[in-house]
Amino acid sequence: MAHSGNGLLVNCVAPAFIETDMTDGMMEKRAEKLDCSVEDAVESFLEEKRPYLVIGRRGKVQEVAPVIAFLCSELASFVTGSNWRVDGGAVGSMNL
Repeated sequence: MAHSGNGLLVNCVAPAFIETDMTDGMMEKRAEKLDCSVEDAVESFLEEKRPYLVIGRRGKVQEVAPVIAFLCSELASFVTGSNWRVDGGAVGSMNL
């Protein structure tokens, strides 16, 4: 159900591979394991694990926040039941 009946709209924001402390730690461990720089670890991760991430980089928190702010605003008063992917194309799909 995407509407509570009490005026509550229900949406989801699904970010992927965002530049955060968590992904920094993941890439530092990967760099150690592969004996390479963190930048090379990110690049190899993108090639191996995120082939559809066409933007070719980790996202930034500042790129996710506006989507959340929009969904919390009156501008999104007719938006419900949606999954807003902020993923640089990481999920290879198209809604037809």
